[in-house]
Amino acid sequence: MSRVGHIICYSAKGMPGQSMDKVTLLKDLGIEGDYHATGGDRQVTLISQKAKAWMRAKEVPGFCFAKFKENIVVEDLLLEGLPEEGQLVVGEALLQLTPTRKTCYEKYCTLVHEKEVCKLIQEVRFARVKAGGVITVGMEIIVKETSP
Repeated sequence: MSRVGHIICYSAKGMPGQSMDKVTLLKDLGIEGDYHATGGDRQVTLISQKAKAWMRAKEVPGFCFAKFKENIVVEDLLLEGLPEEGQLVVGEALLQLTPTRKTCYEKYCTLVHEKEVCKLIQEVRFARVKAGGVITVGMEIIVKETSP
């Protein structure tokens, strides 16, 4: 069963994130109190636990490791295989994945120069909040079946 493994909120640009046990998702904005909560295609940033573990295990980090700011770490869910406009239900909240993907800074990235595939490109997804609600660490994530 897929779950919310970790939640991080960033109150201001350039500031470290704060781990949260519970946050409120605001429809069409993002996480209440997060500086990213301005609407658009990147309201919430999701990363798989698999990609987070991969980042921690790297001896030489990729260029954007320090710059990357996730909001929700998901457990037991591979984000790469989800449809471009897929939907995730977390409690009363509904997240819609966007076609926007994490950008790679090929010119500066050691991983690219070493011809290594970056898991951030595969396992990071951005989402819009279609229905708001409170989410907590440990809450189940359900992939909503959408008809074609």
